[in-house]
Amino acid sequence: MPKANAIASELRKIADLLDRTPDAEITKPNLGFYHVGTEPKEQFIALAKVFPRPFDKGDGYSHDQYTLTHETDNLRVYASIDRSEVCTLIEPARPARYDCVPLLSLEEENALGEF
Repeated sequence: MPKANAIASELRKIADLLDRTPDAEITKPNLGFYHVGTEPKEQFIALAKVFPRPFDKGDGYSHDQYTLTHETDNLRVYASIDRSEVCTLIEPARPARYDCVPLLSLEEENALGEF
């Protein structure tokens, strides 16, 4: 597993490359740290201690993850970990159930099949 200074060194290389063409317009990047594998909780906590401030805490891209996000006008950095790595499951998710009125009449549905 790389150390923080090794990651910083690689990020500096990228920054140096970007500085060579300072006026190039680039899509706002997302830099992510996703924690899985051996001791993900400990790794996540270690990163959280040095993570850029301020940051938001939330569900990330899904409710199955816990995510820290630091965002500026030019960059979004996030760190995510599966909730299963840091939480105890109390009640498993249930499939959604809907009660819907038909959007189309039977005639309209039949007409769709004629195309």
